[in-house]
Amino acid sequence: MSCQSDALRLLVLAEDAQWAERLGSLLLSLGQAGLLFAASSWEAGKRFCQESPALIFATPDCLPEAGTCAWPQVLLLEASPAVMPTHVHDWLASDTLNAEVLRRCLHALREHFTHQRQSGQDALTGIANRQSFQALLNNRLEAGDTGRLILACLDMDNFKKVNDGLGQQAGDRLIRQVVSRLRASFGSDATLARVGSDEFAILLEAPDMLPGWIELQAARAMEALSEPYWIDGESLLLGCSMGLVQERGAAGADLMLWHANIAMQQAKAEEGCTFQIYDERVYSSAHSRADQEAELRRALRRDELELHYQPRLNLNSGRVVGLEALVRWRHPERGLLPPQEFIPLAEQTGLIVPLGYWVIARALRDAGWLHACGLPTLHMAMNLSFRQFQDSQLLPTLQHLIAGSTVDAQWLEFELTETAVMSRSDYVLKTMQTLGELGARFSLDDFGTGFSSFSHLANLPIAVLKVDKTFVTGMVDHIEQRQMVKAIINLAHSLNLEVVAEGVETPQELEMLRQFGCDQAQGYLISHALPLSELANFLIEREERGARQLRSVY
Repeated sequence: MSCQSDALRLLVLAEDAQWAERLGSLLLSLGQAGLLFAASSWEAGKRFCQESPALIFATPDCLPEAGTCAWPQVLLLEASPAVMPTHVHDWLASDTLNAEVLRRCLHALREHFTHQRQSGQDALTGIANRQSFQALLNNRLEAGDTGRLILACLDMDNFKKVNDGLGQQAGDRLIRQVVSRLRASFGSDATLARVGSDEFAILLEAPDMLPGWIELQAARAMEALSEPYWIDGESLLLGCSMGLVQERGAAGADLMLWHANIAMQQAKAEEGCTFQIYDERVYSSAHSRADQEAELRRALRRDELELHYQPRLNLNSGRVVGLEALVRWRHPERGLLPPQEFIPLAEQTGLIVPLGYWVIARALRDAGWLHACGLPTLHMAMNLSFRQFQDSQLLPTLQHLIAGSTVDAQWLEFELTETAVMSRSDYVLKTMQTLGELGARFSLDDFGTGFSSFSHLANLPIAVLKVDKTFVTGMVDHIEQRQMVKAIINLAHSLNLEVVAEGVETPQELEMLRQFGCDQAQGYLISHALPLSELANFLIEREERGARQLRSVY
């Protein structure tokens, strides 16, 4: 049996390209060219192995982490080891490697694949593997076993930490204990399968569908799995999440698995060993959210998003000194959508991170264009979500975007919410200090709606405090709000912070803020958020009006 006929792929994981070149040359001599892929890490190379069986050849530094790769692994060494390495299927040494050695290695690994495929068993536990379980489920459904089949999907929490902390062999022993408890809980009539490193599927047949039978089976299993595991003298408590679905006659295997996984994801919302039984209403909600997420992903790719800019007015000079970038979605069917229509979804799905980088890149481009038009350089304020603040690529991405623009970083202002500032304050402070070294400054958005204090703000490199519009609105008619706004402004100034009032909509509010010593204001009284072309006209008119007033003075 040739490797080619099995669609087997060979992935070389090594920082040194010489390993890939040498193995490629030997494969060519064996008549198996064109099957080799190379990468410097498993993360970079795993995309080559998602749809076809693969053999992994890796140097010690590049071996996939335990539990992350299901394919056989061959260790690449410079010299023959004195003892057979553990946790790998084979090894090759540079000092003895030739075409015949490689041929024998490939033959043994292909035999391993053949045995697994023929047995349909998981090599570690002896229960069914993913492929054989799906085939069994399809057969049961095609045979008309309707209404009595129950499918459960189980995921163990924090299994990777066990592998990392105690080693792969400890992780293997833990998996065997899990299988033992599942067998004892569900009985010999249940079909168990290991469908991932720490994921299992269980197929049950209900005898008479008594009310509460499914709940009873799941609760018994959760009770067993919540007991401590003993591994190498260590007592471990692991949570798990189980989703169950009853076959309804029209569902196929894929749909049943999908429904069980939806229920399992619902169970993950609770701590400990928990289960959920599939509910059609949950599915409808998940399906709708999946559609919305797909739409938003397409919007990012198709450039359907655009930025509008709301000017900020200096209350002493009367000049526009800053802009706040606000994202809009020009939906092909629903028209122009404000941020509250899609930002919550972006936060929930993690799309807020690429969306946030898009906003920063576009704002830098537009700021450069305004400057090229001869307009004064203005502070550009952009919201930085806490999810984006936690992204490991935040600093290098911002450095790259700033370096590629014509805008000096000193004109950039990142707006943070009180929630972000109060969460993981040490981490927040360190990140803010690093970004501050680039030249950017920070403002605290919607101050007064969260739980931060002035003593806490004194320890952060905040330059601007933005008073939430809920305090500004009604300030003229309510003395308590006036006193609150005045106190915030005075205390902020005592910390050398500039103050921006949001949501200014009446001349009375603007005049009162000026009397209180507020530095800047933004709101509908000054201008709505404007697309770039309208913003340019607005700024030009303001500049010309200011020039006319200056000439009239002299």
